[in-house]
Amino acid sequence: MSTLTRRECAGSVLFALAAPSGWSREWDQALIQAAVARQDAAFDPAETMLRRSVGAEYRYHTNLRSRQAHPTRDTLEYAFLLLEAGGDQRRERSLAVIERILAIQETDPQSKWYGIWGYYLEEPAPKMSPADWNWADFNGSMLLLIEYRHGSRLPAALREKVRAGIHHAAYSVRRRNVAMTYTNIAVQGSFVTLAGAQLLGDADLGGYAADRLRRFAQTVDVTGSFAEYNSPSYANVTIANLTRMKRTLKDPEILARVDKIHHRAWLHLARHWHAATRQLAGPLSRCYSTDIGGPLWIQKALGGRLAFTTLADVRQGRASGSGEVATLDYRCPEALAPLFLEPGQPRQHRETFLPAEPPVRPVQGTTWLDRGFCLGSVNRGDFWVQRRSLLAYWGGAARPARYLQMRFIKDDYDFTSALLYAVQERNCILGLINFRTPGGDKHPSLDPIQNGEFQARRLRLCLDLPGVPEKARIVSDASTAAIDLGGARLWFRAQRAVFGERTGRLSVAREEGRLVVSVDLLREPEPRLVRWSEIGPAYIAFTLAMEEGSGAPEALDRRYRRLRFEESREGPTVKLAWQSLALTGGTAVRSVAEQDRAFSESINGAPVPLVRLSEERLA
Repeated sequence: MSTLTRRECAGSVLFALAAPSGWSREWDQALIQAAVARQDAAFDPAETMLRRSVGAEYRYHTNLRSRQAHPTRDTLEYAFLLLEAGGDQRRERSLAVIERILAIQETDPQSKWYGIWGYYLEEPAPKMSPADWNWADFNGSMLLLIEYRHGSRLPAALREKVRAGIHHAAYSVRRRNVAMTYTNIAVQGSFVTLAGAQLLGDADLGGYAADRLRRFAQTVDVTGSFAEYNSPSYANVTIANLTRMKRTLKDPEILARVDKIHHRAWLHLARHWHAATRQLAGPLSRCYSTDIGGPLWIQKALGGRLAFTTLADVRQGRASGSGEVATLDYRCPEALAPLFLEPGQPRQHRETFLPAEPPVRPVQGTTWLDRGFCLGSVNRGDFWVQRRSLLAYWGGAARPARYLQMRFIKDDYDFTSALLYAVQERNCILGLINFRTPGGDKHPSLDPIQNGEFQARRLRLCLDLPGVPEKARIVSDASTAAIDLGGARLWFRAQRAVFGERTGRLSVAREEGRLVVSVDLLREPEPRLVRWSEIGPAYIAFTLAMEEGSGAPEALDRRYRRLRFEESREGPTVKLAWQSLALTGGTAVRSVAEQDRAFSESINGAPVPLVRLSEERLA
């Protein structure tokens, strides 16, 4: 095994050995070895890259389906981990992989795709639909880690190429100059440009990067929270890059700002953490899996006090997560640790995420965290496949998780032209589903519906309920379902479901192992053409409540049916009221701007209060 230089030993201390007590270097080494072993099995020596199977399912940005391909980002991370793992053979393979990845970066400053890579060797950036400029941020950050931690172990010629690759990636990030509301990329690109400028001695780039970080802090200061709110996937990207900054940057003024943002990011997660289920309570702006699983970065950040897995599981390759966790000094601020570790008393949390100009309401989430379940919703949202605009968990910390996810499905995929407007107080939600045009089909912007026309066989609102026992007690009719979930109880009613001349109907069925409550607006044996201009009113008004414990759903149904519900329509708007909750929203298919302007929400006759996560300013 090759030895480390003094500089590399110091880097290892900064990135790994400084982890809190309860997480040892032994864990870090096991993570790296397990990650490298997994990736070794996928290495293709013919291309000097990893090889992956690309499935048949729809995925935006890439046109590749049902084939083998060679990913650029995963392969570069593999090169980094090979260096972390140590040994002459691994080093030699890593050097060859780095050479390979650098050779396929777009390095022409005149190119539209300057500084980026395609997702796959087989599909360069110009052939994607469209290219993903985030690859400058992701691969640029990995090149920086290779340089900062292992630069002295690289041959001189390759090291110069790595620095050139960093330059190209950093200037691609600068050229793009992404909006600071794109939280994870705003932070990751700040790391690439700040660390790149420091490494390259580029004062001009450094000035841009410092101003970018300040602008990001100012963006957070508008509401006190993050535009890309409560995302289990991208919170890690954000915190990882803030942690990278804390361990690589030297400017004390910049580091002071990084520390403030880092604390705010952890505060944001901590306020939404549901200790009983070990889940990030909804609503979630973006995620790839509703079940957070066993995030080792959180386990490490809490010094092993929140144990998702064991060292034996890591060593045997049974724990999920990136090997890079081993190289980062993740630390949750100690004052926030109790929110992750102790269930506490039932509480409600409101938090404003995105600002708006009156009369449009800012985007705000409401989360009820009870002892055995949590229920969260956003007041303005949509049903993009990555959104969790209305979400609940129950059933303890077992995996796989037991949860409720509200979706709107066109045929067999989440429909982004469906919108959610909701008002929540504690465990009760009053909501309205309506539709936008223009709008997207599978993606909000990359897959637009053309001319307001599309083919569809089925359009339905769904409550996905994985983990509900097969013998669960259910009471349902054409509009209502009351379910004993096993540890929690759910009551849901489609108070009104209209799609032109059609009236929606509720049904409950098992689909692919999960219980699904559906409200169908359209269901035909063959696809039919839907023209938004011809539909007329199209909306679902619903009420939903959850309670802790088990019991007869009949009694739950009787109790909630007795509660007052009122509906009145005036032209293209509807006014809804249930218990103390009231909202107004659109019934016609209109632009999202018009639907947003039509929306209002109140509790006990007063506007829902807007709550900041923190009053402390970051900029």
